[in-house]
Order: sequence, then C-alpha cells, then structure tokens
Amino acid sequence: MKHLLSILVGRVIPNAPRRLEDKPPYHCFRERLHMKKNLLIVLSAMSAIAFADDPAVALPPFVVTGRVVDYDCAGLKNAEVRIRKGSQLLARSAVGTFGEDTAANYSVAVPMANKDVATAATAGDRLAVEIDTGSAVYADTNLTLAAASPGRTLKLNLKAATCTNGKGVADQYLRDIRYDLEDMGLTASDYDPNADYDGDGVSNYAEYLAGTDAFDPSDAGLKILSWRAVEGNEDVMEATFLPGRGRAYSVERAPSVGEKAMVFEHRAHQAGPAPDAPAKNYLITEDEEPEVHAVYLYKEGASSLYRLRLE
Repeated sequence: MKHLLSILVGRVIPNAPRRLEDKPPYHCFRERLHMKKNLLIVLSAMSAIAFADDPAVALPPFVVTGRVVDYDCAGLKNAEVRIRKGSQLLARSAVGTFGEDTAANYSVAVPMANKDVATAATAGDRLAVEIDTGSAVYADTNLTLAAASPGRTLKLNLKAATCTNGKGVADQYLRDIRYDLEDMGLTASDYDPNADYDGDGVSNYAEYLAGTDAFDPSDAGLKILSWRAVEGNEDVMEATFLPGRGRAYSVERAPSVGEKAMVFEHRAHQAGPAPDAPAKNYLITEDEEPEVHAVYLYKEGASSLYRLRLE
C-alpha cells in the first residue's frame, strides 16, 4: 500500500522526491495539500479497497455457558447446544452433567473475527441458539443473542421446551397451570407473568424460573426463611430456604455494605456447621418435592452482605 500511494503521488507532483517509499503515505497527504481533490478521492477509494482485501484476523472467542435442562428440569443426555449466524453453524457443544463444583453443563466457544466472515461472528452480530435433544430440535424463537466483545463470557440457562405463547414461559407450563387459572376465572391467554397470583411478594415469572408454585403463598420462590448464627459458634451463619425442583443455587457476598454500587462475588458455602465440613460451590436440587435446605457461611470482615443466587 505504501508503494502504490508513492507512485501515484510521484506522477502528479514532478518535484516529489524519488524515494517516496521512504516516507509514510500519510506524509504525502499532509505535505502535498495542493493536490487536486479528485486525486484525493481516488487515493481514498484505493485505500479502502486495499484494506477491504486484508484477511480476517481471528480474535478470542465469545463463550456462552450455562445449564440446559428439559421441561421437568432434568438433565439431558446425548444432547447438543448449537449457535448459528443465519444458516451458518458457528459452534456446538455436547451437553454434559452439572454438580456441586459447577452449575454449567454446556459451554460453546463462538469464533470471533475483526471483520464479517461466514465462519465467525463479529461484535453485535445476531446469533440464534438451538438445542438438539436427539429426539427433537428446539430452535430458540424468544431469544436472539447479540455477539459480545471477543473474550467475553455470557451465562445463559436454557430449557428444551416449546415456547410460542409470547409470555416467556413454556407452552407446557401454561397447560400445567390451566386448572389453577380456571379457578381464578382466567385462561392461558390471560396469564400475566408480572402479576403475583398468590400474593407472596414474588412475581409469577420469578416463581416460574425458581420452579415454585405461583398459586401457593407458602411456596414463595427464592426466599430466605431464616438467617442466624450457629449455636455455639458465632462465626458460622446458617441460612435456610425452600428451593425449587431441579435448580442450582450459589452464594454471593458483597464485602462493603452501604455503598451505592455493591459488588457481589461468588463464595463457596459449607455443607454443614462443622469447621471441617466440605465446601461446595453450588447447591443442586433434584426433581423431587422441595424441602428446606441450609447453607453455612463463615463470617468475613466487620460487615458483609450475602445473597442466594438462582443459577
């Protein structure tokens, strides 16, 4: 590119030095201001063509990771998560298992590039997600991802279920609560995810996500039932709560209470109150009737704020 610009400038300006290639092209533009406007246009166009021909550069991938389950929140076997740009498959990941050390059972690394190419995404590209369970393929119609900056990670939990109702919940869920809605004089089309049908202070949609009963005030989504020091050990705190079926929970801590923008960080919790109790990163519930669970935390610093997170 440097040599091409030098030759063109040399032809128009007789007094230009012979070894123009020794000078950067932008010097030619700054020092030869008396060049005709149409020549500048030609040079600009040729510059654009030259840069357009530069090969795409691979950048760090954009990673999408999280949990994928079936409608009953059970783990999937022999399933796969795929991410596409249009009809082009960019990346895929087999669905594994999740446990107390990790709440994610899939991770897809989407290739990124500095310019538009068929086999990679650029920041801002619209990406589609689909789940292949082996018996059916669920293409996500309620969510279209925008590719984030290279090297970023997005946490995205997925459910292999059909959702065509425009309410943000699975179609099967509206069928399951049909009689509860009828008792209130409502139909599935009347379902309001932002309402609180049982008056427990948790929205219908939050209860749907938490796996709790939106029509039972005693089953109030992710609510802390008790928070107290363990008897005989004031340095250990016990938090009890009623989880939903087939869910994963973690504990987060903000070291500075009262600040306008508190920063929460993941904290492992103890499986029991004993000092030698094993530490766990996540609490995983199975697909059974919910029962009260407890997590144990050691005090850190003069003051801390803890919260439970539904993964």
